[in-house]
Order: sequence, then C-alpha cells, then structure tokens
Amino acid sequence: MSLSKKINLIIYRFRERGLEIFLVNDSENIDNWSIPEGQMQEPGARQDKFIELDPVQHSDGDTQSAYAIEGEWHDIPSLKEMLLEDALHLKEKIKAADKGTYFAIKEAFKRVLPHQYQFLKELKDILVDRNSVKDL
Repeated sequence: MSLSKKINLIIYRFRERGLEIFLVNDSENIDNWSIPEGQMQEPGARQDKFIELDPVQHSDGDTQSAYAIEGEWHDIPSLKEMLLEDALHLKEKIKAADKGTYFAIKEAFKRVLPHQYQFLKELKDILVDRNSVKDL
C-alpha cells in the first residue's frame, strides 16, 4: 500500500504587487508555465503548515490534489522531503524550479493549466477570508 500521492504544490508569497504564485517552466516553450508537482507522504506531521485545497478533476478524468504554503521556494526545507522520486528525477525537478518565477495572482491565473486555475482561485478565496491580504 502506497503512503504517498501526487500533488500540486502552490508556493505563494506577498510582495508590493500583492499575492504572487510560484510557477515553473520545465520545457523549451516560454509560455508553458505550471504549478510544481510532486509526491507527498500521508499522513504527515509537516502538513499542518499547508493549506489543503479541494481536489480538482483534470480533463482526462484524473483527480488532482493541491496544497499551498507561504514562502520562498528555496527556503522550504520540506519541499525536498515531499519529492519522493529517485535522485535523477529529483534533480530534474530542482532544475525546473530553478527556471521558475513568481507571478502576481492575476498573471498566474492566465498562465496555469485550466484545472490548476481552480486551485489558485480557491487559495485566493481562502486568503481573502483570512483577511491576510489587502491587495490581491
């Protein structure tokens, strides 16, 4: 029985422009941005720092989960622990993250895949409800 599942990891931060979302581009196409994906162990003691978002059904019928966490991608030590793929695949994930950047939430909405849009919309709604931001 597997104790891990594939998830979308939304890393966000607040700057002068408001809410920013970290997206990666792991292809040669400069317009191919997406939310980082990886494996997450469950149940995990570290998950209390994460915002668990509602699952979203992908166009191929698969259901995907997402978690959000505030911070800088390189400052999140649990990110490496969450990626359970072999060392070569982990190296590729880190290389993809090096090609990543933060986008203002409005721009991130335009750039992500259709099913990932739902994750960002829910995260924005949660953060607005928490009154943790003034400028989204």
